[in-house]
Amino acid sequence: MTLSGQVALVTGSSRGIGRAVAAALAARGARVVVNSRTDPAEGEAVVQEIIRAGGDAAYVRADVAVEDQVETLFDRAETLFGPVGILVNNAGVTESMPFAETTADYWQRSMNVNFLSTVLCSRRAAAAMAGRGGTIINTSSIRGFDANGREGIMGYSAAKAALNNFTRTLAKELAPQVRVNAVAPGFVATSYMDRVSEEQKRQWLDVIPLRRFITAEEIAGVFVFLAETPFLTGTIINADAGFTLGRG
Repeated sequence: MTLSGQVALVTGSSRGIGRAVAAALAARGARVVVNSRTDPAEGEAVVQEIIRAGGDAAYVRADVAVEDQVETLFDRAETLFGPVGILVNNAGVTESMPFAETTADYWQRSMNVNFLSTVLCSRRAAAAMAGRGGTIINTSSIRGFDANGREGIMGYSAAKAALNNFTRTLAKELAPQVRVNAVAPGFVATSYMDRVSEEQKRQWLDVIPLRRFITAEEIAGVFVFLAETPFLTGTIINADAGFTLGRG
């Protein structure tokens, strides 16, 4: 399945995994809409990077946890390139806080950014894809599975668990025209790792069977695989170097 000429919208793509996914889709021929809520300069830098590599891209700033901004984002994408055929719901945030200190605002914020944004964008995309097909790929996390949720980021973990259920349920509802899948990354060497102590990194590596972190470019390859594979839907790929296998 070729991505040439298809329109791809990648939310939260000014840095990290989203940035790598946007570049990878563009390299496969997709016309890419780069998005972020903040840091428009970084978003524009991603666009220029794609254009220099021979691709086609544009940046649209929007908060995808806000319904009217989602509408504006899709309207702008359609004006720039045409109907969105590939939606990557990548926007998310990790906020660390002990459970006893959490507030209703903390939980609402975690669910809005990490889950509601996916719901709003998927609903808008599904309407646009009706009658012509398309694919939706969600960015989940190892923290959304079973007992892999992590203390201190309970809001994020709970939102990703909801996202996993949503992915599989939406895949049922939108089949056969629209495919819905997700990627659940493990420990990825993005700028987030710059804030992590060397001791913590060693502890993580001790429980990862492959004893290595994953690059954003490697994760992006999994998104491309899902975009290009026409028989996959309702699939959540654990791209985690074996972390969810457990220590035995």
